[in-house]
Formats: sequence, C-alpha cells, structure tokens
Amino acid sequence: MNNMNELLGKKHCEQHTEQQDYEGKLLIIKPEKLKEQYRNPIVQYFYATSGFGCKHVNGDKKVFGQFLADGLKEQLYRSDFIGVADKTQLPSWAAKRLEILETPKMKIRVFQLKIGSDNLFMNYDHTMSHGGIQAEKYMQVYGGEVLAGSLEEVFALGNTEQPPGYLGHSISVSDVIEVNEGKEKGFYFVDSFGFKKIEDFNIDKTDHAKMMKIIILENDRKPYMAEIRHDIHAMQSVVGGCIEPVYFEPKGDALCWCNDEFLLNGSAPNRKIGETLVHGTCYISGDSVNKYGEYDSCSLTDEQIERYKEMFPQSVICLDRTEDMAENESECLTQNMD
Repeated sequence: MNNMNELLGKKHCEQHTEQQDYEGKLLIIKPEKLKEQYRNPIVQYFYATSGFGCKHVNGDKKVFGQFLADGLKEQLYRSDFIGVADKTQLPSWAAKRLEILETPKMKIRVFQLKIGSDNLFMNYDHTMSHGGIQAEKYMQVYGGEVLAGSLEEVFALGNTEQPPGYLGHSISVSDVIEVNEGKEKGFYFVDSFGFKKIEDFNIDKTDHAKMMKIIILENDRKPYMAEIRHDIHAMQSVVGGCIEPVYFEPKGDALCWCNDEFLLNGSAPNRKIGETLVHGTCYISGDSVNKYGEYDSCSLTDEQIERYKEMFPQSVICLDRTEDMAENESECLTQNMD
C-alpha cells in the first residue's frame, strides 16, 4: 500500500495496461492533469464505464466514468490516464468502494401474504388450486436497490442479510418479488424450487399505502431511494437501533435519522449532515404535519430525492492513520481538471 500522501504513478498500475480496454476498470489519472491544489492520490482514482477512448485502437478519445471518491460523473480523455490501477495496492477505502461499485445491483420490491392468509408459505401449485395468487392479501415489506444480480441472490440476501428498512419474515415460499428493471423485469412467485413469473399481479390491490420513500445513506455507497413501511421497527432497522433526528434542512420539510448511539457503537464516520458528522447508516425522510397536527415522517418528493442524492453523494474517507478526509476535499472533485 502506498503512502497516503504520495501521488500515484506507474508503479501503482498493473503492468502493460496502456493498450488495455479501460471499460469497467479503475484507472489512475495523471497528476499533471489535476489542478495543482487538488493533486492528491484520493482524487486520482477514476472508474471508467464507457466511451470510445476505452479502446486503445480508437486513439485519444473520451472516456466516461466517475471519480471513485465521490461518484461524480465526468468525461476525460484516454491520454489523461497513466493506466489501470493495481488492486493489490489500493488503500482500504478505495478497495471497499470499488467492491461495492462492481457488485451487481437490482431494484426490487418484496410482497408477503398477511399473517393468517390461507396460502401463506404454500407453493405455486397449491396456491393456484386454492384460489390463486390474490394481490389484495399481500402487503409490501420492502422496496429498493439491493446488492444482487439474480433472483437467487435476492432470495439468499433475504435469508441472510436483509437490506436496511426491510420489515418482514425472511423471503419464503408464497412471497412475490418484483424486479423493477432489466431483462428480468416483472413479478415472480417464490416457489418451493425456483421462481414462477406471474403476469397479473396488481400492486394497487396490495397493502402498500403505508410505504414511505426515503434516501438511505450507507458508508462507501452512493445514496439510493428505498420504500419502507411507515413503522418504527422499519425505521429502526435502517439505522440498526433507536433513531434520533438530525436537523439540516432550513425549510424544515426533511430530516436525517441516525442511530442515537452512533458515537458509542463503533460505527464508522459516514456523512456530514448539517453540522453533525453522522456515523453508520442513516436515512433522510420527509417531515410534515399529519392529520393530528403533529410533525411526522413522510415520503420524500421526487425533487427532494434527486436533490439529496446530489447533496450527499458519498461518505467521508477515513485514512489508515484514522484521520478523516479533509472536509472540503470531496467537493474539489467537481472542478479538478485543467
């Protein structure tokens, strides 16, 4: 691992990478391509996603991607890079973010039969011979982006490490999983073995009115929207304990919620929310007056979701000597190229 203040060079790259295809690779930007005040190894890591410049045969064309430190999207030229970063030399923060970045992700919803329903935990054949799949008997227990690349991986995740905000039993037979995008988009009944795609599952008939749209902020991961039930247990499952508000929005129409013992439970520093450096997973919800005249959590609007994703793009970087990244260092990534 290199010295944390040492600028990255050829020795930090894989050998003979100049002619490699850069797509899907972590690259190192040449120090001289950064403005002098921003020449820092943290800023040099860039993850390439597309562009004609990814292929050596196309010459000095553009490479599209994002800075690893804060996820800011940018377009550079192939000649701006030294080469492909050697993963064995990555600092711990970079290795963690690259691992999450390269992990497949799926946007899903999970529906489960209400307790007491006749076909609860029954397989597809039994269900179809006893009234069929009746959407009105289901309730939504989660919606969001999970670190999985297939329905099988979603099933495993739902039985081992349920995502923040999930409020239901482990994913089981009779559940319905909705895949929101991609080639597997659709609804799937969890059968005794595998999954059955179903065509006539109507979400509007399910118990989903109490779902609340929030932004979840995890360490080393970009913000993502999730749908959780408006229930204290779902809220506590996001932060891993009792919740406490952090006020940051001058308009007073949104709040950040964190674990009330984050300074005592060993959580890593996450994001600076208002004047507070929050540790551990937290989330942002809307805040409004309910029908009883009391302030209560509510769904974020689409405009708020996009605004807070931009406002809190990534967690702070904790260096190996336990010093946090300089307060404004991630902000410099927006204007670091000559």
